[in-house]
Amino acid sequence: MRSSFPYGELRIGVLIGYLMYNPSANFTPGNGWILGILGCACLYFLCRFLLIGHPRLHIPLHLALLLWGICEAVYGNLQLYGYYASNNGLYKMTGTFLNPGPFSGFLATIFPLALSYLLHPAKDSGYLPRIIRYVSGACLLLTLLLLPAGMSRAAWVAVIVGSLIVFGGYHSFRELFQKYDLRQKRKMLWGCSGLLVLLIVASVSVYYLKKDSADGRLLIWKITTQLIAEHPVTGVGAGNFAGAYGEAQAAYFNSGKNTPQETFVAGCPEYGFNEFLQIAAEHGIPALLLFLTVLVFAFRNARINRQYGIAGSLAAFLTFACFSYPFSVPQSSILFALLLGCANSDFRPRPETCYRKQLLFTGIPLLILLFPLLRTGQQWKIRQEAIDSWKGEQTYYQMQIYESATEHYRKLYPVLKDEPRFLFELGQCLSKTGAYEESNRILREGSRFSSDPMFWNIMGKNHQALKQYREAEACFLRAGAMVPHRLYPLYLLAHLYFESQQTEKGIATARTVISRTPKVMSAATEEMKAEMKEKLSTFTP
Repeated sequence: MRSSFPYGELRIGVLIGYLMYNPSANFTPGNGWILGILGCACLYFLCRFLLIGHPRLHIPLHLALLLWGICEAVYGNLQLYGYYASNNGLYKMTGTFLNPGPFSGFLATIFPLALSYLLHPAKDSGYLPRIIRYVSGACLLLTLLLLPAGMSRAAWVAVIVGSLIVFGGYHSFRELFQKYDLRQKRKMLWGCSGLLVLLIVASVSVYYLKKDSADGRLLIWKITTQLIAEHPVTGVGAGNFAGAYGEAQAAYFNSGKNTPQETFVAGCPEYGFNEFLQIAAEHGIPALLLFLTVLVFAFRNARINRQYGIAGSLAAFLTFACFSYPFSVPQSSILFALLLGCANSDFRPRPETCYRKQLLFTGIPLLILLFPLLRTGQQWKIRQEAIDSWKGEQTYYQMQIYESATEHYRKLYPVLKDEPRFLFELGQCLSKTGAYEESNRILREGSRFSSDPMFWNIMGKNHQALKQYREAEACFLRAGAMVPHRLYPLYLLAHLYFESQQTEKGIATARTVISRTPKVMSAATEEMKAEMKEKLSTFTP
């Protein structure tokens, strides 16, 4: 008889403990990542508790997930056809998400679960199996209609991987192959070879469809692996990825090892666009190994219990996670917690004593986690109120009434001192009101949480106003190295050289501004180039 000791729950508990008590973590009360970890953990244990006590609840739970997918898909279709506005002005369709990428990934995750019910209907009698079959068909149809509009290559790959897991679960490819005679096997091999060639051609075509985007992801992964190598045990800390990434990218470009294409596609990302790499970068390699251990045993349990739909959806989610940031999206995190809870649930008959022990092993952690979750939720509510106040006070900032904005922002600083956009605006206000040293202190704090070179541009301007030219030069050079194709840091650096009587450096930098082609041409870049040409005309005959 299989042991009733909660190895799955123990693995989850160790992982949560490591993430929460990592010494390098940005453990600020009310942080979204803390609330996310605690909330998903409670949801996982609640799911396990309910499924242990009432195993037949897994069918209604699957139905709820499918209905959730249908609701998202219907809402996305209404946005696509103009009945509702999306949550992002740059895109017509986002569902309840902020971006069509995570939205497509969510639909791709639900797809294998729906497919499993069409391939292998539930054997229970009654209306529920018939309803879930119809719901699955509707979910598949709506997803296939929306995925092309989402333009997410990762979502298509996730659908394919998840579907293969489902097909392989219900129909063994090896057994199917053994049923055919030699001639049929040869035809099948030729067909598979043709399909493989078609997939390779399709993959290359998809790569070139958004080549710059793909190259940008490759650069992000390259820099992230360098972060992992520099901080292999504790990582840079949750919430510190963007700032650490900006520093690492600046160091990489300063080393001169970059290619012209990498210079062109460089950006200032908030995420690693690969959750496995980001976990290792933020929390260390031990956290990644613990996470992988949890996943391996979850797939093993799902296979043993013939939950191929759940296994396929979990595989689709993790495939999408290799190219995106689903753990930073609340809806996707909730979906992952539910899938993991279903995958780890065992529906085989057991003695009543085993059920009681398992209920105890899942109920106690649930109760223990509820207290910090409630406390973090209260702190998060205070933080959200501060964010709402900040959005209200942004009117002063946008109207350039910097004195009033500074006064209001300072009151919110204790709660929002790890919010990079808030820190940037506060630093900008302080700079405009002449509080240069305080502005630099705030901006330096903000640069820990952001890879945006504008923090360093404003710090450089503050040092320049204080006649600290060497420090200003270092800031502008750092900003220019973080995202090399941007002209603004070089433009500021040229003005600094001219002001500090370093004419030769100023002329050389101005010529660089004029000759360099920015990634995106705009009126601002044309104006900078024109100003540098005018400046050069005063120094050169």
